[in-house]
Amino acid sequence: MSAERFGLGAALWRTRGYLLGQLKHFIVFGVLSGIAILLELASTLVFFDLLTNKVFLGDPLTTTQAGLLGLDPARFVDVETLDEAARFTLRTVFLVVAGGLMAIGFLLGAGLGYYLTWILQRVNQHLRLAMMDRAVHLSLRYHDEAPVGDAIYRVYQDSAMVTTVVQNALIQPVTVLTNLAIALVAISFFQPYLGFLFLVAAVPAVVAARAFTPSLREGSEYSRLANSALTSHIQESVNGVRVLKAQQAEATAFDTFRQRSGQALDRAYELRRRIAVLNLLVFLTTAAAVIAADYLMTQWVWAETATFGYGLVALVGFAVWNLGAFQAARDRNIAIGGVSVALSNLWSLLQDISIGLKRAFFLLDIEPEVQDRPGAKAMPQVQEGVSFRKVDFAYRAEVPVIRDATFTARLGTVTAIVGASGAGKSTLMSLLLRLYDVDRGEISIDGRDLRDIQVRSLRDGIGIVLQENALFPTSIADNIRFAAPDADDEAVRAAAVTACADEFIDALPDGFATELGERGAKLSTGQRQRISIARAVAKNAPILILDEPTAALDVDTEQRVLERLIHWGRDRVIFLITHRIRTIRRAEQVLFVEHGAIVEQGDHDRLMGLPDGRYRAFASRENLARMDDTRV
Repeated sequence: MSAERFGLGAALWRTRGYLLGQLKHFIVFGVLSGIAILLELASTLVFFDLLTNKVFLGDPLTTTQAGLLGLDPARFVDVETLDEAARFTLRTVFLVVAGGLMAIGFLLGAGLGYYLTWILQRVNQHLRLAMMDRAVHLSLRYHDEAPVGDAIYRVYQDSAMVTTVVQNALIQPVTVLTNLAIALVAISFFQPYLGFLFLVAAVPAVVAARAFTPSLREGSEYSRLANSALTSHIQESVNGVRVLKAQQAEATAFDTFRQRSGQALDRAYELRRRIAVLNLLVFLTTAAAVIAADYLMTQWVWAETATFGYGLVALVGFAVWNLGAFQAARDRNIAIGGVSVALSNLWSLLQDISIGLKRAFFLLDIEPEVQDRPGAKAMPQVQEGVSFRKVDFAYRAEVPVIRDATFTARLGTVTAIVGASGAGKSTLMSLLLRLYDVDRGEISIDGRDLRDIQVRSLRDGIGIVLQENALFPTSIADNIRFAAPDADDEAVRAAAVTACADEFIDALPDGFATELGERGAKLSTGQRQRISIARAVAKNAPILILDEPTAALDVDTEQRVLERLIHWGRDRVIFLITHRIRTIRRAEQVLFVEHGAIVEQGDHDRLMGLPDGRYRAFASRENLARMDDTRV
C-alpha cells in the first residue's frame, strides 16, 4: 500500500499484531470505563432528585430510595412531606454518599488515565523501534536524497500518531459515542421529542464536518511539512555550528530559522482556525437544540406532565416533570451538546492523524534496496581476495558513476584507489560494503557474489575508516570498541598502538577512560582520525577500507601509522583511498579512476613509466602541490 493512500484503517491493520497482544488490557480498560460511565449517569439522576425534590422541596422518598439509603419508610416515605429534621438527616446522608461516590469516581478516572497511558506508550515504543530499525537499514540512496531532519521528525513526532489513532480512532470515539447514546436514551425516557430534537440537530453538524474535511487534511499536511523543514534546518545548523561561526553566518542562519519557524506557526494557526470554525458551527446547532429543549421542558414542568418512561424514571423520583426532572434532563441535554462539539473536534483530529500516519508509515512502506537473497550465506573466510567484474552503477539512471570496473585485490596486498575528487573512488568501496547494489556486473569474495552473502555477515567482515570521523560522547575505549563490543582492554590498547593513538591517549589524565565531547570535540582532527583507525583495527576484519585515513596527520605520523597498518594487514585485503603519493608508493596495486572508469592499473613504478599516463600526470600535479605547500 502506498504512503499516499495510507489511512486510519490501514494504520490499525499494520499494527494489528501488537494491538492484539495488548487486547486483554484494552478489554479491561473498556469494562472499567463502562462502569465509570454508568456510575456517573446513575449518580447524576439520583442526586438531582434527592437534592432538588427531597432536600429542598421536601417531597417524600420512594420505597426503593429509602431502602437503598437505609432510612425509615415511616419518616421518609409514608408522609405527605418531609419535616425539617428528616430533611436535615437526608441532607447528611446525601453528602456522605455523594462524597463517597465522588472519591470512587476520582480514583477510577485517575487510574483509567494512567492505565491508558501505559498501554498506549507500549504501542508507541513498539512502533518507534520498528521505524528506527527500518530507517537505519534503508539504503544510502534513500538517505542521500532525504533530509536528516525529516527522518528525525518522522520517527520522533509522526510515530506518535499511531498511539494517537488508537486512542482517538478507537478508544475515544467508543467512549464519546457511548456517552452520547446513553444521554440520548436517558432524555428519550423523559420525553422522546427531546431525543428526536437532537437527532435533527445532528444533520447540519454532519454536513458541516463533511464539507470541512478536505480543507482540514490539506491544512494538516502543510503544517507537518513546515515543521519537518524547521526540524531539518535546526539539525543542519547545530551540525554546522563551527562553519557558521567561522563564516560569521549566525545572523543568516537565525533569519532562516525565524522564517521557517514563522511558516510553521502560520500553518499550525491556519489549521487550528479551520478546526475552530467547524467546532463553532457544531456548537451553534447543538446550542439551538438545547435552548429549544429548555423551552419545551419548562412547559412540561408548569403543566406537571407525566414523563414518558414513567415506570423507569419513577425509580429516581421522576414520575412527572418537576424541578428535579428538569435539572436532570437539562444536564443530559448540555452533555449531548458538549459531546457533539467533542465529536467535531475529534473528527478534525482524525484528519490530522491520517496525514501524520502517511508520514509515520512512509519509512515502513519503503522496502530496503539492499536485502539478502533467498539462501544467502555467511561471508566465507577470505583466502583469495576481492574481485570486481564489469561493474556499472549510477545513483540516477541518467548519470553513471561507475563504468565497467574490473580488478582483483588479493589477500595480503594493499590496493590504492586514486583519482580526482568525484571520480568514484568512495563509491567503489560503498559497493563493496553493499551500501548500494551494482546495476550491472558482479563483485565477489573468493568467487562468491556479494548478493549471495548475508548483508550483516558481509559488513561484519569489513573494517572501514572514513574521511568523516564519527565519534561519540563516551570514553575513548568505548569509541574504539564501538564496532567490536566484545573487545577486551588488551585488544583495545593493541588497536590504539597500531593506529599510533596510544601516544596521546596515555598523556590524557584519564587515559582510555577519557570522556569525549559531542562528536569528539575535545580532540584534534588528527587524534580523532587515529581513534577511527584504531576502531577499524579493533574490529579485526579480513577486509579493511581506508578512505583518506591519514589526511589530517603530519608526514612522520602518517608513515608510522601506515607501516603498522601494513604489518597488521599482511594477511588481509586492504583498500586505500588517498591522494598522497608517498602513501600510494606502499601499495602493491594502484587503480587510477577517472569519471567512474578504471583507466589505468598496476603498481606505482609501472604507471609512472607510462609516457602519457593519466596517473603519471596526476602524480606530477600532486608532487608540485606538495612542494608548494612545503614552501609556504
